[in-house]
Amino acid sequence: MYLLLKLRMQKAMELLRVDGLKNYEVAEAVGYSNPQYFSICFKKYTGYTPAEYKKKFHV
Repeated sequence: MYLLLKLRMQKAMELLRVDGLKNYEVAEAVGYSNPQYFSICFKKYTGYTPAEYKKKFHV
C-alpha cells in the first residue's frame, strides 16, 4: 500500500469519526479535490463509503 494513500485514509477516518465534517470537507482536508474520487478510494481502502463509515464509527 502506498504511504501517502495510507496517511490520507487514516486522517480521513479520524476526521469522519470525530469532527462532524461533510464528506467533501474531509476529502479536501486530506488532499482530494474531487469528492467522488475520494469516496471511491475510501471505499476501496476501508470497505465502507465515507457516509457508512461515519454512521458506523462516529464517536
